[in-house]
Amino acid sequence: MVTVKESTTPGAAQTLGARLQLIELTKVYGEVIAADRVTLDIAPGEFITLLGPSGSGKTTTLMMVAGFVIPTSGQILVNGEDIAFRPPHKRNIGMVFQNYALFPHMTVAENIAFPLKMRKWRRDEIERAVKEALQLVRLPGFEERYPRQLSGGQQQRVALARALVFRPPVLLMDEPLGALDKKLREEMQLEIKHIQESLNITTIYVTHDQEEALTMSDRIAVMRDGRIEQVGTPRELYERPVSEFVANFIGESNFLEGRFERRDGRGYLVTDDGWRIAVQSGDDVSAGERVTIALRPERIVLGEERGDNRVEATIEEIIYVGEATKFRVRVHGERILSVKQPSRLETMRWQRGDRVLLSWRAEDAVLLRARK
Repeated sequence: MVTVKESTTPGAAQTLGARLQLIELTKVYGEVIAADRVTLDIAPGEFITLLGPSGSGKTTTLMMVAGFVIPTSGQILVNGEDIAFRPPHKRNIGMVFQNYALFPHMTVAENIAFPLKMRKWRRDEIERAVKEALQLVRLPGFEERYPRQLSGGQQQRVALARALVFRPPVLLMDEPLGALDKKLREEMQLEIKHIQESLNITTIYVTHDQEEALTMSDRIAVMRDGRIEQVGTPRELYERPVSEFVANFIGESNFLEGRFERRDGRGYLVTDDGWRIAVQSGDDVSAGERVTIALRPERIVLGEERGDNRVEATIEEIIYVGEATKFRVRVHGERILSVKQPSRLETMRWQRGDRVLLSWRAEDAVLLRARK
């Protein structure tokens, strides 16, 4: 494991990250299973996000890794060493909280130096490390200011510097950007990711914001009811979700249900009212099986004939959101689909009540098991 006092240079590529393994990690409160056999193998230097709604178990999992919650069972291995029941101050893990958790009576320099003093570093080592940490988060010259004199973004940078100053092999971040406005939040997403990459530090990041997870992560673990529903790269989760929950939580999807049919080597979903929709081949799906397809709104082409599926629709609603325009359209009687198109001149010609052609490719309809 990386020692606490390993010398580093801010901004230079480092091999600091540890391999972190969560094995059957479980936490039970009475009859409530907050985390249910959570298993993850995180590579050195990987940035992985735990994503899910409130109550999904993501924060409980993070707090077990941090040592603030004791697991009911399971293992937490850092470079092969089990730390599941080690106290937090002996884990050598950096932590950034949503509320920053800065000491209001301490200056910026004193806040950043605090974990080093607890580790009994020499004064000259502390001064050098604090200076390097401030350079890393682009706050040189802020040493003597107090948290109340800083903006929210600056306070978050100080909290990040404090978590990184002793160069931990693992960094944990619990909704660290939740209190920031949208523009600053987006800026900090990229900044945190760039710092993490420059240090090559193994990072677990918790958020309920799917866009944030897609922007920052090497991989995402989508959690639901204490369990991991799917783990994959942002592209894998968005393009090939394994369940309706994942497809609906990451981005927006239209869901269509029916039975699976195979003809001439091609797969089809046949809705209960007889609408036949070309889908992927579905090699692992039996003929007649109830299935659901997830179709992203941006994969539907409006007003042009492209792909394997075509259907007439009526525009019910048009919502302009800047770079894109959203359409709610009615097909096959009472069925409503969401369509998303880039905002351009030809998109602007459509009006509510217009009849329009929709089309999409078979491979854009992701085949899922039927809704439960």
